[in-house]
Amino acid sequence: MKKLIAPEPNVVSVADVAEPVMGPDDVLVRSVRSLISAGSELKRVVPVEGQADQKWPSPDLGYAIAGVVIDRGANVERLEIGDRVVTMQNHQEVVVSPTLPGLVHPSVRIPDGVSWDDAPFIVWGRSCWNWTTKADIQIGENVAIMGLGLVGLLMTMWARLRGAGQVIGLDMHDSRLDLGRRAGADSGVNPGEVDAIAAVAELTGGGADVVFHCVAGDAVGSFELTQRITRGGGRVVLIGHHSKPLTILFREFTSKDLLGGGTDYDMDHRYFELGAQLIEEGRLPVSEIVTHNAHFSEAPGIYEMLRTRAQDAGAVLLRWGEEE
Repeated sequence: MKKLIAPEPNVVSVADVAEPVMGPDDVLVRSVRSLISAGSELKRVVPVEGQADQKWPSPDLGYAIAGVVIDRGANVERLEIGDRVVTMQNHQEVVVSPTLPGLVHPSVRIPDGVSWDDAPFIVWGRSCWNWTTKADIQIGENVAIMGLGLVGLLMTMWARLRGAGQVIGLDMHDSRLDLGRRAGADSGVNPGEVDAIAAVAELTGGGADVVFHCVAGDAVGSFELTQRITRGGGRVVLIGHHSKPLTILFREFTSKDLLGGGTDYDMDHRYFELGAQLIEEGRLPVSEIVTHNAHFSEAPGIYEMLRTRAQDAGAVLLRWGEEE
């Protein structure tokens, strides 16, 4: 069977590996689509100074698979062979997916009205619900999204669903700002071209009530901008994982709240199902942010693009097999 691995730094290849063996409480799933999460996956591809847990070869790329159940363990009752499911496993042709209740990475049935291309986004329902809940968005509050990669684009959609007034996307690349508008942003601000602090203040009447900080990697200066565009009394939800220390500006968080996206995280599986329902109802326009839909054999080139020209991509899907 084929699997994506990073055999050495900065390289992704398609490897031949043994098919996984399921247990009595698992199902075996033949992959049809997977979704690349560049921010998380590139930490397993690109060397990061000071990140001690990096190692190569790295076999753990990806965590969003949509596929068909082709076998099930002796104890499995709620899923049948032929069911369509989403599971949080790596990019490979066949995966083992657990079915016991209460697990962190469950098997989630795909509703009939959700396409294969949309199905992998179901795995983001739980995180997006948690992050918007953490922000405690009140009806009509102005929300800014700092960084419009995959996570920022999804948070744009969810902020709109949770009752935001204006949703403002900020990114250094106009192509990403265009995707932000397609995801539901009212406005886009490019800090490389305009005074972003003044632009957000003008759009909001003094600053954003909530800012989701979705930038990652070494772009640490973006966090200073996040602080400056947040109004007094506002909230910043820190989602992105940076590879260098962040600076808290003088007196910024004595009058504002800095909230960790992973604190008080609710692991309830129903939020996956909520995400699936919202996609089926057309309330999460995930198809609007897909820029690449490629056969898995093209993955090495896709990851090279993400490593060197990330601004060229929004959401990236990989195709693994025949649709059923």
